[in-house]
Amino acid sequence: MSGDEAFAFLASGALAAWSWYGWYVPAISVERLGAAAPGRGVVQWWPAVCALVLFGVLKTISAHDVRDDILYLMMYMVVGAGWLGAATKLLPFAGVSARDDILERANKAAVPAVAGALLACTLCYAGGNIGDGPGWWVVIFSAGLATATLGALWLLFDWITGISDTITVDRDLAAGIRLGGLLIAAGLVLGRGVAGNWVSAPATVRDFVVIAWPVLVLFAVATAVERGSRPTPERPTPSPTTFGLLPAALYLAGVAAYVIGLGPAW
Repeated sequence: MSGDEAFAFLASGALAAWSWYGWYVPAISVERLGAAAPGRGVVQWWPAVCALVLFGVLKTISAHDVRDDILYLMMYMVVGAGWLGAATKLLPFAGVSARDDILERANKAAVPAVAGALLACTLCYAGGNIGDGPGWWVVIFSAGLATATLGALWLLFDWITGISDTITVDRDLAAGIRLGGLLIAAGLVLGRGVAGNWVSAPATVRDFVVIAWPVLVLFAVATAVERGSRPTPERPTPSPTTFGLLPAALYLAGVAAYVIGLGPAW
């Protein structure tokens, strides 16, 4: 491991320790009127699910010198832990907080939204690891491109639809499921958009635009769906199945078909 790789490993480890300490201490200690909050288990165990997804990608379709070297596997897992840990700190800026909404306010609608956001960020980072490249900075550039796009689209989507208020104020479970499914679908497209062998930064951006542009269609469709699915005086509690699971499943199925149709990126 070179000097810059050791720096990336140590810096990511410090970031992961700081961010996940802030995640797990409330998950263990925060109580709501003496009772455990619904969704506490998701807050506690979902990051492990994301870690398993990342490990599966690193072990099978990452760079050859990573998948076959335990030291590099450990390094990129630690970088991923720091990456996802940083994402947990940014979630409140998108209007949804694991501590405030799930642990303190026992808002079930926030559970699928937070889970979807974490898995989406994992997919963005994992995509940056797929294929061969000259070093860790390639992963950071590629994953950063995908994750920043995800964040920008989410903020724009929330500004247009107000979905964060639907989840946190109206406590609409269907909206939380829709958002979670949308974010996972977007993370899959964006992660695939940055996957592949490294050529150059301009080539990566160009390939990203060519491959990942359907994410704009995805968010446009989701915007239309959102306007017809939010709670109304006549329908104050939309069905989580009809207005939540069904749209989320359609988002994921459409994106999965597109990504499979593209073929492998490695």
